[in-house]
Amino acid sequence: GLSFPLWQAYTPSEEFDTVSDRLGRRDFKTMDERKELFAQALDLSMQDSIRIWLVDQLGASPYRTDIAVAADLAGGINGSALWPYTLRKGQDDGASVTIASPSILPEPWNPVAGSNWVYDTMLQRGMSDGGVLPDPFTGLSWPQRIERAEVTIQTGLPVVKSLDWVDLQFADTIEVPADAWIDWDTETQKFITVGEKYPEGLTALRKSVVYYPSDLYDIKWQDGSNLTLADFILGNIMTYERANEASPIYDEAAVPSFEQFQESFRGWRIVQEDPLVIEAYSDLYGLDAEANVATFFPGGGAWHLLGMGIMAESAGELAFSSDKADAKEVEWMNYIAGPSLEILKAKLDEAAADSYIPYEPTMSAYITPDEAAARWSNLEAWYAEKGHFWVDLGPYYLEDAFPVEGTVLLKRNPDFTDPADKWLRFQEPMIADVVVDGPGRVTIGEEATYDVLVTFKGEAYPTSDVNTVKYLVFNAVGDLAFSGEAEAAADGQWQVVLSADQTGQLETGANRLEIAVVPIPVSVPTFGSLEFVTVP
Repeated sequence: GLSFPLWQAYTPSEEFDTVSDRLGRRDFKTMDERKELFAQALDLSMQDSIRIWLVDQLGASPYRTDIAVAADLAGGINGSALWPYTLRKGQDDGASVTIASPSILPEPWNPVAGSNWVYDTMLQRGMSDGGVLPDPFTGLSWPQRIERAEVTIQTGLPVVKSLDWVDLQFADTIEVPADAWIDWDTETQKFITVGEKYPEGLTALRKSVVYYPSDLYDIKWQDGSNLTLADFILGNIMTYERANEASPIYDEAAVPSFEQFQESFRGWRIVQEDPLVIEAYSDLYGLDAEANVATFFPGGGAWHLLGMGIMAESAGELAFSSDKADAKEVEWMNYIAGPSLEILKAKLDEAAADSYIPYEPTMSAYITPDEAAARWSNLEAWYAEKGHFWVDLGPYYLEDAFPVEGTVLLKRNPDFTDPADKWLRFQEPMIADVVVDGPGRVTIGEEATYDVLVTFKGEAYPTSDVNTVKYLVFNAVGDLAFSGEAEAAADGQWQVVLSADQTGQLETGANRLEIAVVPIPVSVPTFGSLEFVTVP
């Protein structure tokens, strides 16, 4: 379960726990097996019933007519990863936008285990960047910083692809290379390879290969430091360190999620440093090929920012997580405000004086002393100007944060060079409109044809953008009489033909034809219906 005290206190039955765990780990070979597990989970969840849901509501995100922004169909504007890439006010470049929020800075920010409030996360997304970004209408990943990806899945597993940027292949056996990193030695501060831990060899259900562009290392952190390979590596080291009792940054709150990670993780390796190519292996797979791409992109985890926090937690002066902060009776680490800043500044001074490199036995292969000195110097200059330590890679940077007043000021990042129109195609979802047309009176035993008209903003919905159009016929007593799939007649037009045999199964009375249109560009189906009377 989740690593929070409330969830850890739950006591589900052994059967429910097993079924839930299998679904969580994708421990099934076919969609039929998955369907059966879900059927069991539904029944067992009713028996468990820790939570009884009383409210099903829709949220609203009002905005001015001159504002354009990509909203997530599930999470709204607050939950959209693309809002900072698509926000526009009229036709003006350099315009300012004021955003109201139910809460501003409710909890401390740090790049490891800081606030997880959606209102904080929205602001952080405005300053962040990713190897891939989720489609706000389907949830499928699109490449942002990566160039392309290859995914190999064990033959027989139910994985499909929808987008052309990823290459999906299948293999009977996926061998993990002996030189892949699969574990970490806290004492020696060195990675442990698959060959060392599993000399007999190791296989995986999934292999992911990501290819980064040749100009990757031209990207700059907002303090002026160039992105480097070291930024990709330190975050992975910390995954192990925070779950190891021998580590000075051990945090028992990190253990449950680490155990889940370790259960399926089968290693990763840097195939090529420039241009960067990374392989990853796992026994955890998603049903969509796009969800099986592991980028290792560092996001807000620049190595020098993490290193400064590591120093503070190792000294027992701050803690990344609220759990450890409470347990150790120290401040929950905050990179943007409060008492943490003075402590972090002291660690920055120490790091700059020593050209500190975290986990030096490994990281020194990726950071030279001169590079370390430059990083610390850049961060010192940033703090002197901005008064905080929040440094990221995204479209905006943090200019000011006032937790007491509840105000945050983000400004455009001048070093963010993506074209302004890169993600504009996601400003409006192609949610289909559906009209069902056909006879309202049908003679039992005779064929009847119905047209399903599918449009978007008055224009025909392309057939190529429709996954399926399904129909269901309910008889006079409300029972499902039969169902099937409509046939495409033209763009925006589908047909349901009820055969003479089918109408012959209906009794005299009122029937209902229900239509479900499932588009490809959005994950929200559209429904339509028409009632018709059957007569002898």
